[in-house]
Amino acid sequence: MSAQNAIAILDSMFDLFKQMGGGIALDLQWLEISRRLQLVRREVVWSADMAFVATKLKAHAAQYAATYEPHAGSDRIRKANADRLDKVVEHYSILRAHLEQQVPAA
Repeated sequence: MSAQNAIAILDSMFDLFKQMGGGIALDLQWLEISRRLQLVRREVVWSADMAFVATKLKAHAAQYAATYEPHAGSDRIRKANADRLDKVVEHYSILRAHLEQQVPAA
């Protein structure tokens, strides 16, 4: 088990977030986020807090996928999409902070 491996897996999600931001295959991105979270879980000691944050991350990613609208030049829609994606990234950041606590000090 390695927190460093888990962080690397989690960080690989940023490409998925970028693709989600473009509205590309959102359901597939959500499934890949879920798969990578399972890989992260295998690498570290999984606390109740981490499980809660991971569940929120998946939920916000699913909400983003379900409610995404092409903005077609509309600033209102673009902002709504960006706000929902920010929630996904926020929970990613919280989960990453939990993982960083498991990295042994050098």
